[in-house]
Amino acid sequence: MLKFVLMIVCLLSIAAQAQELFFKKCPNPSVVSNLDAKKYLGKWYENRKYFAIFQFGGRCASAKYSDAGNGLIKVENNQLNFFGKPSGVVGQAKFANPSSREGKLSVSFSSPTPYANNSNAVTDSNYWVLDTDYNSYAVVWSCTSALIANIQFMWVLTRDPQPSEALVNKTLTIIRNKGLDPTRLSITDQNNCK
Repeated sequence: MLKFVLMIVCLLSIAAQAQELFFKKCPNPSVVSNLDAKKYLGKWYENRKYFAIFQFGGRCASAKYSDAGNGLIKVENNQLNFFGKPSGVVGQAKFANPSSREGKLSVSFSSPTPYANNSNAVTDSNYWVLDTDYNSYAVVWSCTSALIANIQFMWVLTRDPQPSEALVNKTLTIIRNKGLDPTRLSITDQNNCK
């Protein structure tokens, strides 16, 4: 009984910080087989996402990726917070397996993050590029298993802050075809972002 209660407490603790909680192991969707990091660099706008506590109340979210040298990619995530003030976090990404160049990356943030327990925390996450054409869209996903459940993040990124309906529908079809759930995505407000 104690193990069961402990497991429930752990799951509730995870869910409190979690994004989307699923009661099964992490799925293993296919990723971009040969990700061209140079083409992926630049600014991306968040079109929609799974709920993420560290983005709560945010709008105008974007990510900028630049070459940091030595196989590293500088990551700059920015948004306007709940109060309309700019907030952001800087980190770095690298290929999880540099020899394969598949779209599985590891991202770490060591600057003060809005979701870390202290300002010196280092947060490592997987960052899987499920699909991209480099010029208009990218579908990014992350999953972490925890006991009998998993926690997932998903982002639909676009080069244009106001993408066409056809492009958005294309990304939602890609997500479904990967066996993932696009119905849990919420639209990111990209209006009046200047």
